[in-house]
Amino acid sequence: MSSEVHVTVELDAEAIARIPLSQQVQDDFSLRMDRVAAVAISTAPVDTGEYRDSIHAVEEPDPDGTRHVDADADHAYFVEHGTRQTDRNGRAIHRPHYTLSHALDAAGGDH
Repeated sequence: MSSEVHVTVELDAEAIARIPLSQQVQDDFSLRMDRVAAVAISTAPVDTGEYRDSIHAVEEPDPDGTRHVDADADHAYFVEHGTRQTDRNGRAIHRPHYTLSHALDAAGGDH
């Protein structure tokens, strides 16, 4: 004998939208971003050190609660993604490093 059960779930969209802004979630995000920044700093390529020294976890979250790690050296984009410059033999001079992307993966955690 089988029974049929109907369940109706009503989501509180406003409550769900507030979750990322809660202090507990923001504290957790902040710790995770600090870990990402530490990994990025330790694995960043170093020529002058300017790029490595510019890596940091952004203090304030976005209005939606998103947290960021940033490298704000003028040439950070080129370190991350490389350039199209080549030597006289056609080999890339400035290959991409993807330091921040790799740091996000390497920092891991229970996500």
